[in-house]
Amino acid sequence: MSNENKMKVKVNRRTLELFEGAKVRNALLRYFTVKKLDKKLVEQVEVHDSFGHVIDHDAPLSDGQKITFDIPQP
Repeated sequence: MSNENKMKVKVNRRTLELFEGAKVRNALLRYFTVKKLDKKLVEQVEVHDSFGHVIDHDAPLSDGQKITFDIPQP
């Protein structure tokens, strides 16, 4: 895959490289994998954009976007 098919998204201050067209859910799954967190908790997460608005897990992401969430306690 060439760099033009990838984008960088910042999730909780960690920059992740994702495929172009990725959605919030894809970023969460990648983040949980990198941080070795239980992926079953992804659905419990409330995600916020850089303005503090709640965004859906199916929302599309764009290159350079920043999202945040609190890591749920099992």
